[in-house]
Amino acid sequence: MHRLVTLTALSLLACAGTALAGGGGNVPPIPRVSGQWSEVSINVTIRRVPHTVILDRGRIIQVAATQITLRESGPSTAVVPLSPQTLVVIDGLPATPSDLRRKMSVVTMRIDGGAAVRVRATSVE
Repeated sequence: MHRLVTLTALSLLACAGTALAGGGGNVPPIPRVSGQWSEVSINVTIRRVPHTVILDRGRIIQVAATQITLRESGPSTAVVPLSPQTLVVIDGLPATPSDLRRKMSVVTMRIDGGAAVRVRATSVE
């Protein structure tokens, strides 16, 4: 598992240099992490500056204009801040933070503890 996360982090770095360093550019994709997890932190160094990529996975239990609250495994919850720049994809289609709804299954990605830069959601069936 550790090797997978390391390899995933390296591939993330390959496409994320300027985005993680705050230089704008494209936002990196959400790395794929296999197995059972609800939160993953990946520490990376870009241009000698340390950064932390935080992934959260769960179901939305509350939606507000500036944040979503996720039910993670067990009784755990996570509050994930959103911004107007958060890139949202629902069922593979571009969306906005205002399109997120309760009970959706999501994976979010934050950088250095800021607002989510990406949210990948699946509609409730």
